[in-house]
Amino acid sequence: MKPGKVDPVAGLVRRARQVENSRLVRFLGVAGWSAYGLVHLVIAGLALQIALGDRAEHAAPQGAIGKLAAQPLGTVVLVVLAVGLFGFALSQFCLALIGFGWVREQAVRATRQLGAAGRGVVAVSIGALAVKQLMGSPAGSGNSRQQGLTATLLTLPAGGLLVGLVAAVVLVVAVATVRRGVLRSFEEDMDMRSFPGGVRRWVRRLGVVGWIAKGLAYLSIAGLFAAAALSVDARKSGGLDQALHFLVGYPFGQVALLAIAAGFAAFAVFCVAAASAHRR
Repeated sequence: MKPGKVDPVAGLVRRARQVENSRLVRFLGVAGWSAYGLVHLVIAGLALQIALGDRAEHAAPQGAIGKLAAQPLGTVVLVVLAVGLFGFALSQFCLALIGFGWVREQAVRATRQLGAAGRGVVAVSIGALAVKQLMGSPAGSGNSRQQGLTATLLTLPAGGLLVGLVAAVVLVVAVATVRRGVLRSFEEDMDMRSFPGGVRRWVRRLGVVGWIAKGLAYLSIAGLFAAAALSVDARKSGGLDQALHFLVGYPFGQVALLAIAAGFAAFAVFCVAAASAHRR
């Protein structure tokens, strides 16, 4: 770079660090983890209802937003949820750009940064659903959009292979998520020294159960995309909602769905309980 010229990347990193270190963003990060947990708690309740026989429930972020909107003070809840999620997204994008300095291995740090970016994208998507609901437009169904995307891919040359690659990507995410729970690697991104010993133990247990449950849910979604790729039928693909409805129809599916619902509830409590302990 020529003398006197400003490195745009360095400037972006410097501004991101300033934003990330601000009290407002730190507060929004804590509030955002709680909002993120609330969405998972509602999804856990919807999944429980599906497991108990209510096939009309929609166990996905769209369904969770609709359920919250129907509650007393639903508008207030959605406003708070949207603000929290957008704040959470901002904190996660900052982490993706300049965070995880405590992780020594570069490859592991890059993986954590990708994970933070992914959580940021998810938070923006759910926050946008909340805003859409506030504006009077139902959140809609994620299954139809994902099936439409799958159908589009299948019309392309080697479309089945492309959908298979999507299944493989989701499978990798599922395995990584389960691994994060089994190895308790989520603790590396937390500072729980201010928590009493008993609280730390419960947060760890909730984190293990929650991360494994999320991984198993992703695994079922990967299975749907794989089935769509093998059959060249977009109707067999779908998101979390379709995966859970599909799962409950199998032997022991109800038990598996109950376990996933309990795991999502555990992850929700983990998000709220550990909101202030996440490193930034």
